[in-house]
Amino acid sequence: MTHTHKYIAAYMAYQGIMAWYFSDADSDTFDTPSDRILKIHPLGVQLSEIAVGMQLFWDTPLGFIIPALNDPLKLAHHIGMFLTAAQSAGSFGRPVGSYHALFYMGAVELSTIPLTFVDIFNPKHKPWFEYMKSKGPSSMLHSFNTFTRVAFALCFLVLRGIIFPYEVFTRWVPDILHTASLSPSEREGTSLPSMYLVLSTSILFSLLQIKWA
Repeated sequence: MTHTHKYIAAYMAYQGIMAWYFSDADSDTFDTPSDRILKIHPLGVQLSEIAVGMQLFWDTPLGFIIPALNDPLKLAHHIGMFLTAAQSAGSFGRPVGSYHALFYMGAVELSTIPLTFVDIFNPKHKPWFEYMKSKGPSSMLHSFNTFTRVAFALCFLVLRGIIFPYEVFTRWVPDILHTASLSPSEREGTSLPSMYLVLSTSILFSLLQIKWA
């Protein structure tokens, strides 16, 4: 399943990066704060649905089942991620912030690709870790592990430690607060609790990314 996770993350990262950074097709449609929160972006919804599935059927259950993954902070992250993705996917009603999901459910997944390899040879996974050690420090496998660790560290630091909080506090939070200030008819029936939920989780995620970075 690690390989599958890697391919899914690669797909999400590619789609998110291309749409968020290199496409001008959405500039007119999502040009106001309320547009970016209320209007539905099909690709953003799709990426959010994938994230919901990954958290609901893989990351969260494994966090409870496998001792090596049973970390309270990571479990809280998985549950919060599920709730946030479910909101942008429209799992509980109207999608909230599906445009922003291009970044949060897509582009940031770039760091997950090297992480899948780093996790394989983590000392917590003794069989794979011992296998790598048996090959010696001069082996290609050891060099590959070193490369993926460096790649993950750089991706995580830049994407999640710097860009993620920047996007949250300069774009996401202002968009949410502006939309929440509108009348119920102007925000098209989108509930305040759903917006305040994703506002809260995004701020907590930002602090968590900074802590981990």
